Amino acid sequence: MHRPVRLITISREFGAGGSELARALGERLAWPVLDQDIVQRVATRMQLDAGTVERFDEHPPSLLARIATVLIVPQPDIYSFPTQSDVPDHDTIARATRRVIEEAAETLPLVVVGHGAQCIFGDRGDVIHVRVIAPVAARVRLIVERMRVESAFASTLARRADHDRQTYMQRYFHQDWRNELLYDLQINTGRTSIADAVQLIAELVRLREAAEQPAEVAQ
Repeated sequence: MHRPVRLITISREFGAGGSELARALGERLAWPVLDQDIVQRVATRMQLDAGTVERFDEHPPSLLARIATVLIVPQPDIYSFPTQSDVPDHDTIARATRRVIEEAAETLPLVVVGHGAQCIFGDRGDVIHVRVIAPVAARVRLIVERMRVESAFASTLARRADHDRQTYMQRYFHQDWRNELLYDLQINTGRTSIADAVQLIAELVRLREAAEQPAEVAQ
């Protein structure tokens, strides 16, 4: 059963502007946004530095990643071999990330970006799940502009990030990241501006709020 919206999740293709949309939406609704600061919260929870957690964030384990976990870099150009108990792993960080998101959602309203939040809160009636997509060419242009990299490298980044997010969803939530039924609304930022997308979501929040208001008694 639908209730007034107090929680919005935003899943995004890399370079489609999901974080920008979340920030603008948070400002429009005056809601807090949980996005990049997830890394810092997980790092604090696990007593790790944020740089270490960031290397695992929304990445599933792979052969190269498992090899990389045996190296911790406390300072630039200085490598040390930690004890096994000090080495984080993808599954432990994924569990900590989920707990951080669930704890944040104990205080509403809230906008949450990525990290399988559409699955974590899939059964709630007070949530809107949004997916942000865009054509590859548009995403590459945005990545080039934001990161100051070559187009070929930007294309590789987009492809790898999308693959990692899809694999992350499959491993930890047993869901296809691209499954339309996980979302209430899918927005193509190659055709719809961030401003218009914010307007659309805010209007949907308003309509859900209005639908729960009791009808006025006729005089």
